[in-house]
Amino acid sequence: MPYLVSLYALLILVGGIIGHAKAGSTASLVMGIFFGALLLIAAGCMFAKRPLVRQRGVYFALALTVILDAFFSYRYLSTMKFMPSGMLAVVSLGVMFYLVYKMRRSTPSASKK
Repeated sequence: MPYLVSLYALLILVGGIIGHAKAGSTASLVMGIFFGALLLIAAGCMFAKRPLVRQRGVYFALALTVILDAFFSYRYLSTMKFMPSGMLAVVSLGVMFYLVYKMRRSTPSASKK
């Protein structure tokens, strides 16, 4: 799970750099670096040995992914251009579902207690 979040963080980071290089968007650069760094921090927490730190890393990554998915979905719906906002909305949604799936599988059910 931390490897997927790390890969997603690098995609967001590189996407911000490409957005700045192609369109001259300073906002893309700043937000790509900002969210990419936060996602890398979340992934780093997910690599920790302490369960509480790992759990907080997963929740932090999930929160960031929800924010990014909402932003990219909004951008796609306002421009109706699949690249890059539509593609990143789909990727964000996939990461979000994967994180929720892994969280649900790793949480012990109430009946097992």
